[in-house]
Amino acid sequence: MSAHFRLTQTAIDSKRYMTEYLPVVMSFIVKHKEKVIVADFEATPLQGAPASGLALLKFPTETNIKDFQSDPKYQPIKELRLAITTQANAVMAPEYQTPAHTRQMLRY
Repeated sequence: MSAHFRLTQTAIDSKRYMTEYLPVVMSFIVKHKEKVIVADFEATPLQGAPASGLALLKFPTETNIKDFQSDPKYQPIKELRLAITTQANAVMAPEYQTPAHTRQMLRY
């Protein structure tokens, strides 16, 4: 089952983020079979005071997400990202599957 990885953060050095982080991380996106669903540096907050940036990635499995996060070659670029951002939060979740009892209710 596919899984999603959501990252929110605020870039405090957007120039380095654009020129040093993004070009390198794209190779990891390909390597770990990610698909970028959403990427926005100035996402519109609807509630609270979230970080301004949002990335939503889709992976074939949660294992792919874990492999991406623990990839030894990714660690230096991840450290760069953490150094040039603030409010970073990352979560993963499996793709939503409508429960059988809900599918039955939706048929009516």
